[in-house]
Amino acid sequence: MNTALHPVDQVLPKRQMLTLGLQHMLVAYIGAIAVPLIVASALKMSPADTTVLISTALFCSGISTLLQTVGIWKLGVRLPILQGVAFSSVGPVIAIGLAPGIGFTGVCGAVIGAGIFTAFAAPLVGRLRRFFPPVVTGCIVTVIGLQLFPVAYQWAGGGNVGKHEFGSLPFLGVTLLVAVVILCINRFGTPFVRNLAVLIGLVVGGVLACALGMGNFANVANTPWFTLPVPFHFGMPVFSIVPIATMAVVMIVQMVESMGLFVAIGDIVGKDVSEDDVIRGLRANGVASAIAGMFAAFPFIAFMENVGLVILTGVRSRWIVAISGVLMCAVAVVPKFGAIVASTPSAALGGAGIAMFGVVVAAGVQTLSKVDFEGNRYNVLIVGFTMAMALIPVMAPRVFEHMPDWTQPFLHSGVVLACLVSVLLNALLNGVQPAARASEDEHAHAHCEQMARD
Repeated sequence: MNTALHPVDQVLPKRQMLTLGLQHMLVAYIGAIAVPLIVASALKMSPADTTVLISTALFCSGISTLLQTVGIWKLGVRLPILQGVAFSSVGPVIAIGLAPGIGFTGVCGAVIGAGIFTAFAAPLVGRLRRFFPPVVTGCIVTVIGLQLFPVAYQWAGGGNVGKHEFGSLPFLGVTLLVAVVILCINRFGTPFVRNLAVLIGLVVGGVLACALGMGNFANVANTPWFTLPVPFHFGMPVFSIVPIATMAVVMIVQMVESMGLFVAIGDIVGKDVSEDDVIRGLRANGVASAIAGMFAAFPFIAFMENVGLVILTGVRSRWIVAISGVLMCAVAVVPKFGAIVASTPSAALGGAGIAMFGVVVAAGVQTLSKVDFEGNRYNVLIVGFTMAMALIPVMAPRVFEHMPDWTQPFLHSGVVLACLVSVLLNALLNGVQPAARASEDEHAHAHCEQMARD
């Protein structure tokens, strides 16, 4: 009997764990602080309160990541998933925070209430796992990569599209250097160095960018050395029906998206994700969001940027991502270090983003290549219609601006649209397998993937 650990469950040497965990944390950091910065600006918070908001978001990102990777009791999907604040929550959070008589304490109450709702609703949503065969997960993974390309291109051009120098030769040169460094390391480096290709590329590109005057470290001096995230910093949460219901709708959207991500990431790392795994993952999202509400943070979801890093390095250990969760908590306590990381020139991130997001698309194409297109013409329609619909928020975001407000959370995420369209079309055209049969097929598919990788 083969009792070898799956690569997802392997614990690597300490030095490798720490450096790879740091790489994951650095890749996720910019996205982790983006939402609290946007919310703080919209709610006109003071610099001190903004620092607190960033600190709590990072701290709770770390907790959420540990819940998903390590898992406790019936919580956690136990995959290499780094959790971050969901961008889909920005609009509702700002709307609730600006509502008369509610304020930010109402935001905290809404996040706690919606988190509790998610934890209890997880078993109901998790039963939809059998609606995600390879043709669906392949579409989802491909869309994950495609919808991230505009982010990478914006980084490559210098970060701020409105600036006159956006897209100038120095920015593009740094981006190209980072991409070339990552390629060269993957071609000529040792296995250990190849795993750190993105981190090395970021360092090389960051040094060159700073030498060219692109670095902006003005905020570093004004950032305190230490801060301690504490619950109820802004006061006791206020629980109101309408804000909680609004945030619950957001969490329903995120549950659909998260379920697709869990199954897709499981396919990428070659590990079957069962219905029970999905339920544990969704329940962990709910508990993490409830904790986040107590610490003045927001709902969490898997960071898609780190999915690309898992593919690019080929290292699938969930314990590495767990280390990055611990590092997130540590950086939350030492915001000065986080400010230095946040000052990384955008052009350096551009080269890394192009590499990581490109391999995510390649992974989706690889999954779709195993789908039967010749014997089942419906699969062509499923993939074609899914791609056409899922890329609307990326390529033509104004198409849905006149749709009812309640539909906006569903229509502004390419991944959510990919989930909804591909699942619906597959159910209508191919039918739905019984739960037991679907589980057996997915297990066989994952086993074949594992044998091919080994």
